[in-house]
Amino acid sequence: MDLHGKVAFVTGASMGIGRQLSLDLARGGAVVVGVARGVDALRELLAALRPVSPRSEIVALDVADAARVREVIDDVVARHGRLDVLINNAAVEERRSILQTTLEDVERAMRVNFGGMVHCTLAALPAMVRQGAGRIVNVSSAVGRSPVPGEAAYAASKAAMIAFSESISYELAPKGIRVQVLFPGYVADTRIAVQARAAGQTVPPRWVHRTAAQVSRAVLRALDDDAFEINAARLETLAPIVRAVAPALYRRAIVRTQPPP
Repeated sequence: MDLHGKVAFVTGASMGIGRQLSLDLARGGAVVVGVARGVDALRELLAALRPVSPRSEIVALDVADAARVREVIDDVVARHGRLDVLINNAAVEERRSILQTTLEDVERAMRVNFGGMVHCTLAALPAMVRQGAGRIVNVSSAVGRSPVPGEAAYAASKAAMIAFSESISYELAPKGIRVQVLFPGYVADTRIAVQARAAGQTVPPRWVHRTAAQVSRAVLRALDDDAFEINAARLETLAPIVRAVAPALYRRAIVRTQPPP
Protein backbone atom coordinates (compact mmCIF):
# COMPACT_ATOMS: atom_id res chain seq x y z
CA MET A 1 0.00 0.00 0.00
CA ASP A 2 1.35 3.40 -0.95
CA LEU A 3 1.25 5.28 2.35
CA HIS A 4 2.30 8.68 1.05
CA GLY A 5 -0.40 11.21 1.79
CA LYS A 6 -2.42 8.69 3.79
CA VAL A 7 -3.65 9.32 7.34
CA ALA A 8 -3.34 6.52 9.89
CA PHE A 9 -4.99 6.42 13.32
CA VAL A 10 -3.27 4.08 15.80
CA THR A 11 -4.63 3.27 19.26
CA GLY A 12 -2.40 2.00 22.04
CA ALA A 13 0.37 3.83 20.20
CA SER A 14 2.58 4.71 23.15
CA MET A 15 4.41 1.38 23.43
CA GLY A 16 4.94 -2.10 22.05
CA ILE A 17 3.24 -3.06 18.79
CA GLY A 18 1.34 0.24 18.58
CA ARG A 19 4.49 2.31 18.87
CA GLN A 20 6.33 0.23 16.28
CA LEU A 21 3.42 0.39 13.85
CA SER A 22 3.17 4.16 14.30
CA LEU A 23 6.85 4.60 13.49
CA ASP A 24 6.78 2.26 10.49
CA LEU A 25 3.63 3.85 9.05
CA ALA A 26 5.28 7.28 9.40
CA ARG A 27 8.49 6.04 7.75
CA GLY A 28 6.34 4.76 4.90
CA GLY A 29 5.00 8.26 4.31
CA ALA A 30 1.77 8.30 6.33
CA VAL A 31 0.60 11.03 8.66
CA VAL A 32 0.15 9.18 11.95
CA VAL A 33 -2.24 10.13 14.73
CA GLY A 34 -1.09 8.10 17.73
CA VAL A 35 -3.44 7.83 20.70
CA ALA A 36 -3.09 6.27 24.14
CA ARG A 37 -3.68 7.10 27.78
CA GLY A 38 0.00 7.48 28.78
CA VAL A 39 0.94 11.10 28.10
CA ASP A 40 4.68 10.80 28.84
CA ALA A 41 5.08 7.80 26.55
CA LEU A 42 3.08 9.58 23.85
CA ARG A 43 5.45 12.55 24.03
CA GLU A 44 8.37 10.18 23.49
CA LEU A 45 6.56 8.72 20.49
CA LEU A 46 5.98 12.18 19.04
CA ALA A 47 9.68 13.01 19.38
CA ALA A 48 10.45 9.89 17.33
CA LEU A 49 7.71 10.56 14.75
CA ARG A 50 8.38 14.18 13.94
CA PRO A 51 11.77 13.75 12.17
CA VAL A 52 10.20 11.36 9.63
CA SER A 53 6.64 12.72 9.56
CA PRO A 54 6.36 16.35 10.69
CA ARG A 55 2.56 16.38 10.42
CA SER A 56 2.11 13.38 12.69
CA GLU A 57 0.55 14.03 16.07
CA ILE A 58 -0.47 12.48 19.38
CA VAL A 59 -3.68 12.65 21.41
CA ALA A 60 -4.27 11.48 24.97
CA LEU A 61 -7.36 9.31 24.61
CA ASP A 62 -9.19 6.56 26.48
CA VAL A 63 -10.82 4.48 23.73
CA ALA A 64 -13.48 3.32 26.20
CA ASP A 65 -14.95 6.85 26.05
CA ALA A 66 -17.16 6.63 22.95
CA ALA A 67 -18.07 10.32 22.82
CA ARG A 68 -14.46 11.44 23.12
CA VAL A 69 -13.35 8.91 20.47
CA ARG A 70 -15.85 10.28 17.99
CA GLU A 71 -14.83 13.85 18.80
CA VAL A 72 -11.14 13.10 18.21
CA ILE A 73 -11.67 11.16 14.98
CA ASP A 74 -14.07 13.77 13.60
CA ASP A 75 -11.44 16.42 14.32
CA VAL A 76 -8.72 14.39 12.59
CA VAL A 77 -10.88 13.99 9.48
CA ALA A 78 -11.84 17.66 9.50
CA ARG A 79 -8.22 18.81 9.67
CA HIS A 80 -6.59 16.23 7.39
CA GLY A 81 -9.50 15.68 5.03
CA ARG A 82 -9.35 11.89 5.19
CA LEU A 83 -8.72 8.75 7.24
CA ASP A 84 -7.16 5.81 5.46
CA VAL A 85 -5.85 3.36 8.05
CA LEU A 86 -7.23 2.50 11.49
CA ILE A 87 -5.18 0.25 13.78
CA ASN A 88 -7.19 -0.85 16.83
CA ASN A 89 -4.40 -1.95 19.15
CA ALA A 90 -5.34 -0.58 22.59
CA ALA A 91 -5.94 -3.33 25.15
CA VAL A 92 -5.80 -4.29 28.81
CA GLU A 93 -5.12 -7.75 30.21
CA GLU A 94 -5.01 -9.14 33.73
CA ARG A 95 -4.11 -12.78 34.25
CA ARG A 96 -5.94 -14.17 37.26
CA SER A 97 -8.08 -17.08 38.40
CA ILE A 98 -11.80 -16.79 37.69
CA LEU A 99 -12.27 -17.18 41.45
CA GLN A 100 -10.48 -13.86 41.94
CA THR A 101 -12.03 -12.16 38.92
CA THR A 102 -14.63 -9.49 39.59
CA LEU A 103 -17.45 -8.25 37.43
CA GLU A 104 -15.54 -4.98 37.13
CA ASP A 105 -12.51 -6.88 35.73
CA VAL A 106 -14.64 -8.44 33.00
CA GLU A 107 -16.45 -5.20 32.18
CA ARG A 108 -13.15 -3.30 31.94
CA ALA A 109 -11.68 -5.83 29.50
CA MET A 110 -14.79 -5.73 27.34
CA ARG A 111 -15.07 -1.94 27.57
CA VAL A 112 -11.48 -1.30 26.45
CA ASN A 113 -10.54 -4.27 24.25
CA PHE A 114 -13.85 -4.81 22.47
CA GLY A 115 -15.70 -1.57 23.13
CA GLY A 116 -12.71 0.61 22.24
CA MET A 117 -12.36 -1.16 18.91
CA VAL A 118 -16.08 -0.70 18.20
CA HIS A 119 -15.97 2.99 19.16
CA CYS A 120 -13.05 3.74 16.86
CA THR A 121 -14.41 1.66 13.99
CA LEU A 122 -17.86 3.27 14.03
CA ALA A 123 -16.31 6.74 14.25
CA ALA A 124 -13.91 6.07 11.35
CA LEU A 125 -16.37 4.45 8.95
CA PRO A 126 -18.20 7.57 7.68
CA ALA A 127 -14.97 9.06 6.31
CA MET A 128 -13.85 5.74 4.80
CA VAL A 129 -17.22 5.18 3.16
CA ARG A 130 -17.12 8.68 1.63
CA GLN A 131 -13.63 7.98 0.29
CA GLY A 132 -14.61 4.56 -1.00
CA ALA A 133 -11.47 3.15 0.58
CA GLY A 134 -9.96 2.31 3.95
CA ARG A 135 -8.08 -0.28 5.97
CA ILE A 136 -9.04 -1.40 9.47
CA VAL A 137 -6.66 -3.71 11.36
CA ASN A 138 -7.90 -5.06 14.69
CA VAL A 139 -5.18 -6.50 16.92
CA SER A 140 -6.49 -9.69 18.48
CA SER A 141 -4.74 -12.61 20.17
CA ALA A 142 -4.40 -16.38 19.83
CA VAL A 143 -6.44 -16.73 23.04
CA GLY A 144 -9.39 -15.20 21.20
CA ARG A 145 -9.70 -18.39 19.13
CA SER A 146 -7.95 -20.84 21.49
CA PRO A 147 -8.56 -19.74 25.12
CA VAL A 148 -6.21 -20.67 27.97
CA PRO A 149 -6.69 -20.67 31.76
CA GLY A 150 -6.47 -17.38 33.63
CA GLU A 151 -7.46 -15.28 30.62
CA ALA A 152 -11.26 -15.52 30.69
CA ALA A 153 -12.07 -11.81 30.35
CA TYR A 154 -9.24 -11.06 27.93
CA ALA A 155 -10.00 -14.10 25.76
CA ALA A 156 -13.71 -13.22 25.66
CA SER A 157 -12.97 -9.65 24.58
CA LYS A 158 -10.65 -10.83 21.81
CA ALA A 159 -13.12 -13.50 20.64
CA ALA A 160 -15.78 -10.79 20.41
CA MET A 161 -13.37 -8.67 18.38
CA ILE A 162 -12.79 -11.50 15.91
CA ALA A 163 -16.52 -12.16 15.45
CA PHE A 164 -17.36 -8.46 15.05
CA SER A 165 -14.51 -7.95 12.57
CA GLU A 166 -15.42 -10.94 10.41
CA SER A 167 -19.08 -9.96 10.29
CA ILE A 168 -18.45 -6.37 9.17
CA SER A 169 -15.71 -7.42 6.73
CA TYR A 170 -18.27 -8.93 4.36
CA GLU A 171 -20.42 -5.81 4.39
CA LEU A 172 -17.58 -3.31 4.02
CA ALA A 173 -15.51 -5.04 1.33
CA PRO A 174 -17.81 -3.92 -1.54
CA LYS A 175 -17.42 -0.35 -0.27
CA GLY A 176 -13.63 -0.54 -0.64
CA ILE A 177 -12.96 -0.94 3.08
CA ARG A 178 -10.88 -3.94 4.09
CA VAL A 179 -11.14 -5.26 7.65
CA GLN A 180 -8.36 -7.51 8.95
CA VAL A 181 -7.59 -9.19 12.26
CA LEU A 182 -3.99 -9.42 13.44
CA PHE A 183 -2.73 -12.37 15.46
CA PRO A 184 0.69 -11.11 16.53
CA GLY A 185 2.09 -14.19 18.25
CA TYR A 186 3.93 -13.78 21.54
CA VAL A 187 5.68 -10.40 21.71
CA ALA A 188 7.74 -10.54 24.89
CA ASP A 189 8.53 -6.84 25.24
CA THR A 190 4.94 -5.56 25.31
CA ARG A 191 3.41 -4.26 28.55
CA ILE A 192 0.75 -6.97 28.46
CA ALA A 193 3.31 -9.77 28.09
CA VAL A 194 5.44 -8.40 30.92
CA GLN A 195 2.41 -8.17 33.21
CA ALA A 196 1.28 -11.68 32.27
CA ARG A 197 4.68 -13.17 33.08
CA ALA A 198 4.69 -11.36 36.42
CA ALA A 199 1.28 -12.92 37.12
CA GLY A 200 2.65 -16.41 36.45
CA GLN A 201 1.89 -16.99 32.79
CA THR A 202 4.03 -19.68 31.20
CA VAL A 203 6.08 -18.35 28.30
CA PRO A 204 4.86 -19.94 25.03
CA PRO A 205 7.23 -21.95 22.79
CA ARG A 206 9.85 -19.97 20.92
CA TRP A 207 8.32 -20.80 17.56
CA VAL A 208 5.49 -18.33 18.25
CA HIS A 209 7.76 -15.56 19.57
CA ARG A 210 7.83 -12.40 17.49
CA THR A 211 9.29 -8.94 17.96
CA ALA A 212 7.22 -5.79 17.59
CA ALA A 213 9.23 -5.00 14.45
CA GLN A 214 8.35 -8.38 12.90
CA VAL A 215 4.68 -7.89 13.67
CA SER A 216 4.70 -4.40 12.22
CA ARG A 217 6.30 -5.64 8.99
CA ALA A 218 3.62 -8.33 8.71
CA VAL A 219 0.89 -5.70 9.07
CA LEU A 220 2.38 -3.35 6.48
CA ARG A 221 2.71 -6.22 4.01
CA ALA A 222 -0.87 -7.30 4.68
CA LEU A 223 -2.28 -3.86 3.89
CA ASP A 224 -1.92 -4.94 0.25
CA ASP A 225 -3.53 -8.35 0.82
CA ASP A 226 -7.13 -9.50 0.65
CA ALA A 227 -6.66 -11.99 3.51
CA PHE A 228 -8.88 -11.46 6.56
CA GLU A 229 -6.31 -12.85 9.02
CA ILE A 230 -2.80 -11.52 9.51
CA ASN A 231 -0.87 -14.32 11.23
CA ALA A 232 2.53 -13.04 12.30
CA ALA A 233 3.31 -16.46 13.82
CA ARG A 234 1.73 -18.88 11.36
CA LEU A 235 2.23 -21.99 13.51
CA GLU A 236 -0.29 -20.55 15.97
CA THR A 237 -2.98 -21.37 13.41
CA LEU A 238 -2.49 -25.08 14.18
CA ALA A 239 -3.95 -24.73 17.68
CA PRO A 240 -7.61 -24.34 16.60
CA ILE A 241 -7.18 -27.28 14.20
CA VAL A 242 -5.81 -29.58 16.92
CA ARG A 243 -8.53 -28.31 19.27
CA ALA A 244 -11.19 -29.32 16.74
CA VAL A 245 -9.88 -32.74 15.69
CA ALA A 246 -8.34 -33.95 18.99
CA PRO A 247 -10.05 -32.02 21.82
CA ALA A 248 -8.97 -34.31 24.67
CA LEU A 249 -5.33 -34.20 23.59
CA TYR A 250 -5.55 -30.45 23.15
CA ARG A 251 -7.00 -29.86 26.63
CA ARG A 252 -4.30 -32.01 28.27
CA ALA A 253 -1.62 -30.03 26.44
CA ILE A 254 -3.12 -26.71 27.56
CA VAL A 255 -3.24 -27.76 31.22
CA ARG A 256 0.38 -28.94 30.98
CA THR A 257 1.78 -25.90 29.17
CA GLN A 258 -0.52 -23.18 30.55
CA PRO A 259 -1.45 -24.35 34.07
CA PRO A 260 -4.40 -22.60 35.71
CA PRO A 261 -3.41 -19.75 38.06
